[in-house]
This record gives sequence, structure tokens and C-alpha cells, in this order.
Amino acid sequence: MATEPLAVFDVDGTLFRRGLLPALTRRLVDEGVFPERVREELSEDYYAWVDRQGSYEVYDELVVQLFLRELKGVPVTELRRCAKVEVEAHGRRLHIYTRDLASRLKQAGYSLIAISGSPTEILEIFLKALGFDRAWGTVLGQEEDRYTGEILHHPFSDKRGVLMEFLSEASLSLDGSVGVGDTLSDVGFLELVQIPIVFNPNHSLFEVAHRRGWPIVVERKDVVYNLQTRLGDGLLGEGTMWVG
Repeated sequence: MATEPLAVFDVDGTLFRRGLLPALTRRLVDEGVFPERVREELSEDYYAWVDRQGSYEVYDELVVQLFLRELKGVPVTELRRCAKVEVEAHGRRLHIYTRDLASRLKQAGYSLIAISGSPTEILEIFLKALGFDRAWGTVLGQEEDRYTGEILHHPFSDKRGVLMEFLSEASLSLDGSVGVGDTLSDVGFLELVQIPIVFNPNHSLFEVAHRRGWPIVVERKDVVYNLQTRLGDGLLGEGTMWVG
């Protein structure tokens, strides 16, 4: 990897069209690992966000709390089994733009890495089929092959620090590097890479990208729009439409 340029991706909402954690939580209900009442609680939180009665960040935090509450005592083998079943069923629900971008970068000799808040158990399975070389996700506490319901490591809260530590340990540079993210939590690594690409951003990240002149790419149905600047023009793809 030392001679290959890096491409750094967020996952939830950037590659995967939904969130891996909510998908895994629903799968745990389907498989009888979590009780049925969890499905109703998830739906309440989800539709509150859909109806604009709360932000996605609030919804995401509620999902995390619900997941950890029910996870305590669950065998590690059961969670891993459900993660595999969910990825096999829905792992192809990808955004076309970022899926194709990752493929082009891989073919061009880039090393693909991802930093995500999703549990490592499902994150690694999901990314393997996409050719990613390494990923950092939430590490869940375990005792005697069962989960404790606690979080040991949460890279989502410091994606910049995760990338900096990796670069230091592996003696890598950011020459020619690319980064792709969709929320404010991704600014930390987008600031470091040479070509930051903001994809389907929330309002907070949109404002940061607009001020800094970063490419803003929006995918809707089967059309991809680039809203500003031609930074990294060659990476954005032939199907990209320029607006403004």
C-alpha cells in the first residue's frame, strides 16, 4: 500500500443508500434475536425524521441507543450471522455514483479505506465485496463471547484522528488522495485529502463545502449533478451534469 494513493470513504449515506446499523437492527428482529417491539420503536424514530420532526442525527443516535440496549447478552456468533444475512440480502443497495467511483479508483491503483460509525461486524462484510483494503468501524464490547452493550471504540467521532494515525503507522502520504463524505463528521478527513468530494450532503456539510469550493455531487434517481467547481474533474465521471 505504501506506493498507492489513498481514497477515503464514509459508508452510511455515501456508499450504502441507508444506514448499516438500522438495517442490521431490523435484521436482528427478523431473525428473532431482538424482540418484535424493537421494530415499532425503530419505525417511530424513523418516521419522526421523515416527517421533519427531528434531524437525521437525532434519529441516528436513537438507533444506536436502541441497538446497544438490546445487544447486551447477545452471542457474538448470532450478530455476525445476521450481519452476513443482511449484506447478502441488501448489500447491493448502493449509490451508483460512489459505487462506480470506488471501482474506478480501485482500477486506477488506489487503496480504498473507509471510516464509519457502523459496527465492524457488518462493515467489513459489506466492504469486502467492493474491494476495500481496510476499514474502521465501531468496536463493540464482548465478554465470554457475548456482547456487553458497550462501545469500546467509536471512530465516527474523530475521523481525522483515525486517518492521521493510519498515515503515521503505515508511513503513507496523501499525494493524489481522494475523500468522499456526506455529513459534517466527514470534514475531518475531507480537509486532509487533496481532492475532497461532498456527496448528497446534509445542510451543515453543504455550507462548509460551498465556502471552501469543494465539489458537491448530488445523485437523484438516475442523474448525477455536480453543483460547484471542477476540482477533481477527471474523477467525477462521464455521466456527471454540471449545474451553475
